[in-house]
Amino acid sequence: MLALVSTNLPDATKSVLERDRAWEMRQVPSIREALETMPREDRELVRAIFVEAEPIGEAILSLLDNLEVVVCLRSEPVNIDVAAASNHEVVVVHTPGRNAEAVADFTLGLCLAMLRNIALTHHAILSGELTAASRVVDAQRAKGDVIWRPDDPHAPIPYVLYKGHQLSKLVVAVVGYGAVGRAVARRFDGLVGEICVVDPAVPKESIEEPGFVASSLAEALRRADVVTIHARSATQLIGRSEIEQMKHGSYLINTARATVLDYDALNDALISGRLGGAALDVFPDEPLPSSDPLLHAPRLTLTPHLAGAAYEVAEVQWEIAVRTIAGLYDADNDWSSIAVRNADIREVWEKRLGRV
Repeated sequence: MLALVSTNLPDATKSVLERDRAWEMRQVPSIREALETMPREDRELVRAIFVEAEPIGEAILSLLDNLEVVVCLRSEPVNIDVAAASNHEVVVVHTPGRNAEAVADFTLGLCLAMLRNIALTHHAILSGELTAASRVVDAQRAKGDVIWRPDDPHAPIPYVLYKGHQLSKLVVAVVGYGAVGRAVARRFDGLVGEICVVDPAVPKESIEEPGFVASSLAEALRRADVVTIHARSATQLIGRSEIEQMKHGSYLINTARATVLDYDALNDALISGRLGGAALDVFPDEPLPSSDPLLHAPRLTLTPHLAGAAYEVAEVQWEIAVRTIAGLYDADNDWSSIAVRNADIREVWEKRLGRV
């Protein structure tokens, strides 16, 4: 039996899957290209395909009569036509939480950069905005003065203009308490005054412990100094009305999905001073167009969708995939603990495999 893999496959993982599933793990540049030249008798041997970003739809699925599973090594299988897979009685699994720790690290970094103006002042130094014409200590710079002072005595002093907030007294609201939200909350635990957790799908008793408070979104927006979004929703959670409910001068972070936030409303809130600042890693259009008004918004830290970009993610996603496949083929597993996107086809899938 064959398994086609169009993403990097560690040798150790290859050995485990070949041993446990008796699949010949065949690495290919892309599934589509491999199938174009593969003889029909070889295509009939394919039981699994593994992809990360490659799209898998009807054109590919229709060529693989005996395919059993599509493994998408991503938190969400956005590149897989799940409906088409179901029509072909093919299970789609994915690897949620693969980059949870990476995103949590990045969120904490964004929070610090935003609250203390780290990225903004770095750029201001490189651009020359905060550099001096000479190194001469004049009347505006006392000997031994550790405060940067501009050449123009009437210009703002960076120490004053970019003064920020320390974490220890702040209330942080974590919106979305899945794998990423939980990892983010752990990062802030002990660093901030209180953590408000917003997730109506999570029982209150599994949230509340010292320093953690289960909150409604409205309550969290009113109380929080920093709101960080980790809900992977296709619908908007923070719009103009919600931003109006936020504490004046508070901060907003989005490393989840662009769909959860009204970016026009955010831009207006930054310009008006309603919000103290924001940090964004995801955008409605990526790469961010050079004409986007966000590029001119004040007190805004921007990064190019980097939150999940850590070397360790590749190892974690394969660990999750191996566990998921083991659960998928375990007759005693009811699939409730593994990430199967189309679990409703379980009965017909097992019948097809001769297990019913």
